[in-house]
Amino acid sequence: MTAPALPPRDRSEDLGEGVVLHVFTRSDDPRLVRFFEAYDAAFILEDEKEDLNGFKACLDLNQGAAYERLSKVYGAYREIVVMLTEGGEGRVLGAANFIAYAGDGTDPTISLSYIFVDSAERRRGHFARLIACIRAEASASFAWPGAAPEPLIFIEMNDPVNMSAEDYAIDSAHAGLDQVDRLRIWERRGARIVDMLYRQPPLSAQQTADSDLLLGVLGAHGDSLSACQLAAHMRRFFAVTVLKGADLAAVPIAADQLGRLDTACQRGERIALKGFERVFSEADRVLRDRKAPA
Repeated sequence: MTAPALPPRDRSEDLGEGVVLHVFTRSDDPRLVRFFEAYDAAFILEDEKEDLNGFKACLDLNQGAAYERLSKVYGAYREIVVMLTEGGEGRVLGAANFIAYAGDGTDPTISLSYIFVDSAERRRGHFARLIACIRAEASASFAWPGAAPEPLIFIEMNDPVNMSAEDYAIDSAHAGLDQVDRLRIWERRGARIVDMLYRQPPLSAQQTADSDLLLGVLGAHGDSLSACQLAAHMRRFFAVTVLKGADLAAVPIAADQLGRLDTACQRGERIALKGFERVFSEADRVLRDRKAPA
């Protein structure tokens, strides 16, 4: 049985040390513009990015007829933005956008769509603050029958092996952080790579599918996930977050991946979780080849 959604906890909260936390869930919240401006400056690869209308469309799914329709199919969920600022109205230090799914009441998951920290504010603990807030807000979004279960956090990470040389260089230079170093941040936090061929469906009609991503997960115990659990999460993620309520069957990239997971589920299979060693090794080889003289 799905845990019912609770009223949103939209608010601002002083965390001390001059840092203010903002949490909001509505498209008409004036803080969305501040978040988007900082987000737009932090990300550069176009097929990875939402525009402002895309964020509004996602947040609009939190209420009204859209929520009633989608929650009947995919269970209770909540799209949330969390943002850290310098004082109440100061500059944005870091932020994240994610969606929490209640699942069947025992297997909650989170799709972490975006997380970033301003390059001038790194190594001040903001990333850890954001991760802690994501977990707390997800747990507080639903009425659990007992203690809130620990959610799995699914993350999309740039794959340094499959990225084009141009995208690798542009994105690394823009962020001031190499692609492999980004993966090491997630590795240190205990993330694992989900061993599946993953492609993100287009975020809009003007964009293409993104095949340069790895799917990772935080909070998993053991070396594998149930294919059934992963299929349920990916169905919710594709339908609500990526396609914003559109028909899954009409998007072949989504339908194909879900079909393979459904088949694995029917067979009682599990999906392996792997470390980052192979990716680091392959990325090192690719970078050496690119630097080698022709």
